[in-house]
Amino acid sequence: MTRTKLAIKNTAVGILSKATALILGFVSRTVFIHFLGNEYLGVNGLYTEVLSILSFAELGFGTALTYAMYKPVAQNDTDTILKLINYYKKIYRLIACIVAGLGLSILPFLQHVVKGADLLTLHDLRLYYIIFLFNTVTSYFVTYKYSIVNAHQKNYIITNMEMIVQFVTSSIQIIFLVVFKSFLIYLLTQSILLLCSRFFISRYLNKRFPILAQKSNLVLSNQEKAPIIQNVKGLIVHQFASVAVHSTDNIIISSFCGVIVVGLISNYTLLINSVLAFVVILFNSVTSGFGNMVASSSTENYRKTFLELNFLNFWIYGFCCIAFFILIPPFITFWIGKENLIDTASFLLIIINCYLVGQSTAYNNTRIAKGDFSRDKWIAFSQAVVNLIVSIICAKTFGLIGVYMGTIVSRMVFVIWRPRSTYRFLFERSCLEYYIRLAVYFVAVVCAGGITYLCTQPILKQLTFGGFLLSCGAVALLPNLLFLIVFHRTKEFRDLLHRVKSIVTERRNGE
Repeated sequence: MTRTKLAIKNTAVGILSKATALILGFVSRTVFIHFLGNEYLGVNGLYTEVLSILSFAELGFGTALTYAMYKPVAQNDTDTILKLINYYKKIYRLIACIVAGLGLSILPFLQHVVKGADLLTLHDLRLYYIIFLFNTVTSYFVTYKYSIVNAHQKNYIITNMEMIVQFVTSSIQIIFLVVFKSFLIYLLTQSILLLCSRFFISRYLNKRFPILAQKSNLVLSNQEKAPIIQNVKGLIVHQFASVAVHSTDNIIISSFCGVIVVGLISNYTLLINSVLAFVVILFNSVTSGFGNMVASSSTENYRKTFLELNFLNFWIYGFCCIAFFILIPPFITFWIGKENLIDTASFLLIIINCYLVGQSTAYNNTRIAKGDFSRDKWIAFSQAVVNLIVSIICAKTFGLIGVYMGTIVSRMVFVIWRPRSTYRFLFERSCLEYYIRLAVYFVAVVCAGGITYLCTQPILKQLTFGGFLLSCGAVALLPNLLFLIVFHRTKEFRDLLHRVKSIVTERRNGE
C-alpha cells in the first residue's frame, strides 16, 4: 500500500474515531457539569495537566525510537527491529517507575496548587490525584508497542482500538455518573476499564505484529545506541519546552484565578480540541509517511510535499480559528448558560495561540521526520522559559488574560526562530520562502476573519437559534470563498488539487 493510501486510511479511520469521541465527550461533559459542577471539572482539568508535566520523564525517547525504526522497517531488518523493541520496552518500564515516584512526590503540595475548591477536602484531592497518576503510569507498559505500528504507517490500528475503548469507557462513565453522582466512582470506573483495555490491546498487537511477541536477547550495541541517545539529548530540551508551554496554563490559572476558572476554560478547550482532533488526524496520518519519504525520496520532492501540506495547514486551521472565535461563545450560551463564558480578550488570545500552534503543525511533523533534534533545542528551551516568566508575571498583574499573553509571546519565539535554524537543513533552501508564506497566510486569516465577524455580529446580537444556524452557514461559506479567491492561482493550490484528483481517480479505478 502506498504512502498516500495509508495516509488516507489513517485519516478515514481517525475521523470516524474522533466523531465518536466528539459526541461522547460532549454528552459526558454535559452530564458532568449537571451533576458535579465546575469545581470538579476544574480539578479534572488541572490534574490532567499536572500529569502531562510528568510526561517530561519520557525525555523524547518515544519520538527518537520511532524515528530510529523507520529505516529497519522499510528494509525489513528484523534483527534491528527486535533490538529497538527490547530497548524501547526497557526504557519505558524505567520511565513508568520514574513517573510514579515523581507523581507521589507532588502529593504534599497539592493544596498549594488547587485554589478555590472549597467543596473538596485535602483527602479527596489526594485520592483523586492518585487515581489520575495510576492511569498515567500504567499507559507506559503498552505504549512502547505503538512504535512499530507507527513505523509501518498503520496508525489506524491504534485509532480503531482507542475508539472502541473510549466508546465503552465514556458510555459506562456516563451511566455511573447519572446513577451515583460521584466523582470517585467516575474515576475508578475509568481506571478499571483502561487497565483492562491495555491488557487486551497488548495481546492484540502481539498477534497483529508477531515480532512484538518474539523472545529475543538481541540488544543494541553502544554504536547503535549512539544516534538514538544523541537525538534524545536534543529532544530532552524539546520535551521540557513542550511541557512548559502546553501543560502549565491550567496550573498557573488555578494558582492565580482559582480552579473554577480552569473548569470554565476547559469547556472552551473541549470544543476547540474536539474539532481540531479531526485536523490533527489528517496531519499525523502523514507524519510516518514523511519518515519513510526521508529514507526513500529526494529533498526537492520532500519540500514540494511540505509546501502543499503547509498550505492545507493554513487553510484548515485558519478557517477553524475563525469559526471558533465567532461561534463558540453563542454555542456555550445555548449549551450551559451565559454565566460560563470567559472574557472576549482572553478568548481572542486563546484563538491566536490556537492558530499559531496549528500553522506550525506541518512544519513540526516534517521536522520530526527528518531527525537531528539538537539543531533547534535551545530555541525550544527559550520558548519554555519565556512562557513561564511572562505568564506568571502577567497573571499577577492582569489575571487570566495575562496567562495567555505569556503563551502568545513564547509561541512567537518558536514560530519565528525555529525555521531560521532548521529550514535549510530540511529543504536546502533559504527560510525566507517560509516566512513570506507565513506572513501572507496570517494576513489572509485576519482579513477573512474580520469580514466574517462583521457580517455575522448583527445576526448574533439578538441571539436566537435560527440566527445561530444562519451564522454557521455564513462562517462555513465566507472564509473559504475568500481563501479560494485569493489563492486559487498559487502553485500550492494547484498541486494540492492535482493530488486530490489523483487520489480520487485511483480509488475509482480500484488501484
